[in-house]
Amino acid sequence: MRERRPPSRASQAAVLRRVTVRVPEGNAEELRRFARGLRTRQPGGPAKAAPEWRRLSPSAELLVDPECQARGIIRDTRARGADRFHWSVLAPDQSYTVAAGHTGKIARGRWLAEIALRAFVEVWREQYDKQSGDG
Repeated sequence: MRERRPPSRASQAAVLRRVTVRVPEGNAEELRRFARGLRTRQPGGPAKAAPEWRRLSPSAELLVDPECQARGIIRDTRARGADRFHWSVLAPDQSYTVAAGHTGKIARGRWLAEIALRAFVEVWREQYDKQSGDG
């Protein structure tokens, strides 16, 4: 009979298990993203929520700023050419658009929405800091 050696501390800290789960095809990619997020978490604390595009439907994706909750949205309008993808940035807790545009490529639409969202968040942060300082 073989004796098992106790596992080292390093292997105890980073034990990974392979799991097979049967899910509807439409949910598989979201589950993969979740699993990647779990694998990349730093031990000893919660993972910092990095903003990332989330698919809302086959034709819409959403990006939310974790600090102020402003939203970037891109929609596939199925139009031809430069009007295919409509992107926009919405203020937090509001339905009005602070920036919007169209592009023919989804990667460019995401990029433009991210830039507009970052610019909005910077202005929002400055205003929030001013209001907090006056209090």
